[in-house]
Amino acid sequence: MGKDADALMLVLLDSNIYFSALISPLGSPAQIVHAWRSGRFSLLTCQQQIDEIRVASRNPKFRDLFQPHHVGDMLNHLYGATLWSGPLPRKHQAADPADSYLLDLIEAAQPGYAVTGDKRAGLLQLDKLGCTKILKASVFCTGVLHL
Repeated sequence: MGKDADALMLVLLDSNIYFSALISPLGSPAQIVHAWRSGRFSLLTCQQQIDEIRVASRNPKFRDLFQPHHVGDMLNHLYGATLWSGPLPRKHQAADPADSYLLDLIEAAQPGYAVTGDKRAGLLQLDKLGCTKILKASVFCTGVLHL
């Protein structure tokens, strides 16, 4: 796109987006990850999310789904994202307690979008937090990225 990375929209992806992209390379999550790697938007993450992905990818029930080198490649790319280094407010409680830090990160960094693949209520029950729109992967893919 030729724009400075700071001028691109800032997007937070729920950890399930990364896992879905690894499982289904043709689905909306994979298209979103590819769009980020192609410079279509700036990605927001934090060390807690990177650690969560690393630990979850080693879970025996997921080991057959992910090839370790693909997970490693994804984690290495995440260090090239906008890595939030400040404190998180620790004031939100998500329906899934494991997602609470994502709500805190949304409040602290105020990305334009947060994208989730949750099929249950999860983050989607909010629709919006502050100025951040919370969308399903398919809606972000077609409605925002126009893929």
